[in-house]
This record gives sequence, C-alpha cells and structure tokens, in this order.
Amino acid sequence: MEKRIIRKKGKRFLSTVLVMVMTLGLVAGLIPVTGPANAASEFKYASPFKKTGYSTYYHKAQYTDNLIVNGVDISDWQSKKCRFDDAKKAGVDFAIMRVTYSSYGKKKLSLYIDEKFATQYSNAKDNGVMTGVYVFSQATSAAEGKKEATFAINRLKELGIGPEDLNLPVYMDYEFAGGILGRMHGLKRTAATNAAVAFCNTVKDAGYQPGIYANTTFFSSYITTSQLAPDVDLWCAQYYSRNQSAVDYSKWQYSSSARIDGLLSFTGLPGNIDVNFWYLNKEEASSQDVTKICGKTTLSVSDAAAPKFKLYNGSTLLKEGVDYTVGGIRNNAVGNGYAYIKGIGSYGGYALIPLKIAKKTKGKATNEIKCANYLTKASGEKSEYLSTAVSKITYVKGNTYVVQDYLNMRKGAGTKYNKVLRSKLSKTMKKKTASGNKYAILKPGEKVKCLKVSGDWMKISGGWICCRMEDEVYVK
Repeated sequence: MEKRIIRKKGKRFLSTVLVMVMTLGLVAGLIPVTGPANAASEFKYASPFKKTGYSTYYHKAQYTDNLIVNGVDISDWQSKKCRFDDAKKAGVDFAIMRVTYSSYGKKKLSLYIDEKFATQYSNAKDNGVMTGVYVFSQATSAAEGKKEATFAINRLKELGIGPEDLNLPVYMDYEFAGGILGRMHGLKRTAATNAAVAFCNTVKDAGYQPGIYANTTFFSSYITTSQLAPDVDLWCAQYYSRNQSAVDYSKWQYSSSARIDGLLSFTGLPGNIDVNFWYLNKEEASSQDVTKICGKTTLSVSDAAAPKFKLYNGSTLLKEGVDYTVGGIRNNAVGNGYAYIKGIGSYGGYALIPLKIAKKTKGKATNEIKCANYLTKASGEKSEYLSTAVSKITYVKGNTYVVQDYLNMRKGAGTKYNKVLRSKLSKTMKKKTASGNKYAILKPGEKVKCLKVSGDWMKISGGWICCRMEDEVYVK
C-alpha cells in the first residue's frame, strides 16, 4: 500500500527527510503462488476501472451471493485536489484514506500525520463516497501497536471525525518496509499478532470498528487471525486475478495500477491508484443482522444521493449518527443501487436497502423512507481475545504448553549450545518438528511438556527451547 517518498513536514521539523518506502506487499503475497484452486466454483466479476492488470477477476464461491462494492485507498501519494465527484461517477463508492503513519527506521517508533488526509476525507464525504481510514504500521510489539492506534484516534478526534462519521473501519496497514534495514526486519509471529490485537483493542475501546490490512504472505506467516476478535475486519492484498488467501477477508486489494477519473497523483496529474473489492453478504444483511428489510424503493437521482430512513428498534425511533450511518452504493445515476446502513454505538450489523433510481418520481419528492428495520443490539462486551500482558507467564515443571512459533531445539539453555539433530529425536518428537530439516525445529501448535525451567528456557523431550524474549512469547 505504501509506495512513495514519505516527507516529514511542519514547523517543528528543521529539515526534510526523504525515505523511499519499499513494501514486502509488492513482492511477497501479491503474486500467484499456485494455480487456481476449485476454479469450477469461482465466479467472474470484472473491475470497473482501467489498467488494473487483469481483464477478469475470479472470486471465491463463498462470495457468490454477495454484493460487490468498488472502492479505492489513498494517502498523500495522491493529490489533495482529487475530485471525488468524478471518482464517484467512475464507480468509486468507498475510499479508505491514510490518517497517520509510522517511520520504518530502526530507531524509536516515530509517528506522523498524513497532511492531505483532512482535505481528501472532506472531499470524499461531500461527494457521497463512503469513508474509512488506515494507519501505516511498523509496530514490533503490543505497546507500539497501541501507541499507533492511540495516535490515529487522537488525530481523528482532533479533526472531529467520530465513529458516526466513518462507514468503514479504522485499519492497521501491517506490512514490511525498508528491507533488512527496516525496523520490522526479524519480526516474529507472536510479536506481530500481539501488536495487531493491541491496535484493534485500542480502536474498539475508542468506539470505532477495527480492521487489519495485510497481504496474503503477511497474514499466513505473521498474524494468527484466530487471536483476533470476530468483529475485526480483514482486508487482504494480492495483485493477481484471484485472491489465494485462506483468511476470511471482506475486502480484496487487487491492484495498485488503476486509472480513475478524478483521482490524481501527488503531482496533480493522473496516476496509479490502489483499488479494492468489498463483499457485502446480502443474505446476512437481511436475515441475521436485520429483519423486515424494505422492498425496492423508488427515488429520484437527487434524493438517492443522500437517502434518509426512519429506522426503529421495536417502537423506538433510532437516530442517524448515533445508532447508525447511511452510505450509498451505485446511487448516483438512473438505475438500481443500494443504501448501506451500518449500526454504530449500541447497535451492530448492517442493512442493504435496494433502491430504484429514476430521473424524477411522481408526487412530492422525498428522501425520507419509513421502514421497519431492526439492527442488532450490540452486546456491549469488550471484544478482546488475546491479553497483551503475555510476558508474565510463569512456566512450571510438569505442565504442558503450546508452541507459538517455529523454534530451534538446543542441547542446553541458551543459543550458545548446539542445535539438536532431528535424527536424534524420538518418533513422537520428530512428528512435532518440521520435516525436511537437518536440525530439530518445533512447529507452531504442537504441545510440549515442561521438564525443567532455566530463565526463559524450557527443557522438553530431546532438548531445550526458548520460551520468550522481552515481550515476544513463543510458548504459552
């Protein structure tokens, strides 16, 4: 996602620092890894935009009955003079914009605001484009993930942007940058997962919906998605005709080279744009989260641009901006479109209201629709799965633990001891290690019994393993 020169700006900085951001996302995880799987069960849906790389995109069978919404993500790589009125006409129904970012230098985590965000956000809102935000992250620990989220939330509040103003989540854009010189080089799965969970918990505590963006490789190798709360939205990148990720994503960033009317590069000229598919489950919206969805409603083009609803929870009239937000999908021209109603505050779920859009409507024009829609009442429970205070684990002889990462086995407690040969292990222990290796490397998810503890090291059958290092925990 990040692919430009990042500039420090502002009166507090005496000099300008130019850094070229190189992302793993452009190399690993965004290219095909194998041939198409279960191609017969896929379906086709092409991008409405130009120069995206493929004329046809194939979508997994699980999204067959979904409404596919088209959108973009932008940062100060794009001009603040982007014309979202033209972009909306070109088919852009949502935009996820960078609000803050972190430097990828190896020193102390440095946080910055995206200085074009406020203008881009206002432009999108004024032209009926649904909005979300992202934070370019370089977090290496739970503490840093929380710090990045707090910085972003404070910036949103400073600009007067609350949960009621966003139709989409606040995403952690988690990716490598800077190669071996980047501060995330050597990142472990446990630390990355802890950072992601801490980020999401902080966002949720502030009242916003959290999400994670990563490419296919980063999701599979660095984030244990089972540790994320169920309301964390996943946004997956793969620049290919198919998304081959196994994670349950709702958004797919499929290209970074689209050309779209109105969206300009930082030079003010047409430039490459990141584009995304967003899957909205029609069946879920009409049965699980909302009951008694309105039938197709006829509106004029002008009224469809900002449709209004009366929504009730029983006999209680809900308030827009307090209990729900309203966005529009393909709602700016004659034809068929949708209103997207998303529960906020005390309410969850979403509704898709089919719209029939005509040049004019008979009778008195109105954009107020009376419907008996029932959004789900939020449970109010804090959706925190993984405790970030995992380093306080006390290991006890005789207890059984679960390996969280690929771990080398040593002949003693410490890296100065030789690695254990896989051929020297029992049959049982061999099964717990990665095959095809000369030395014994335990696999994540395997259970081991603690025979002895020495500092942060644990003796198990066949050798010793490192249990933790600072805030990174490898055995739980």
